[in-house]
Amino acid sequence: MNINEIFNLEMMNHHKNVIKESIQNFELALNSGNIESVLSFYSEDAVFMPDGFSTLKKGEIGRSRSNFLTEKDFKIKFDNLKIDVKDNFGFVEAVANTSEIDPKGTSKVQKTSRDFFVLRQEENQWKIFSYIFNNVTVSQAS
Repeated sequence: MNINEIFNLEMMNHHKNVIKESIQNFELALNSGNIESVLSFYSEDAVFMPDGFSTLKKGEIGRSRSNFLTEKDFKIKFDNLKIDVKDNFGFVEAVANTSEIDPKGTSKVQKTSRDFFVLRQEENQWKIFSYIFNNVTVSQAS
């Protein structure tokens, strides 16, 4: 391995670590319920494609129900992160486990989803450019 290959490998690992930290901080923002904090992780032209809903642009996220995260006591944990970097884009596959209060307010709904992020490097920060997830399991606990 020559010096350029070593440098490129080190830079790739650095970017992967920064992206992982960004996803972990995004998780913390979601769990805090602060929609402004959540939105700060998205690029200005980002899209969010939640399971069962229409695609949302950044300006539409949380607009109709900005208190959803706190109202439903929404919690999320991203696991099994697989990260790849190509030029100014990062690609993250994850498994998310979520919980929230059901619409009737009587029990917790737990979901597991497959999540996919495309992040774009903007002014030395990794921002979410596209985020899509689909639920693979849903269960309700009393």
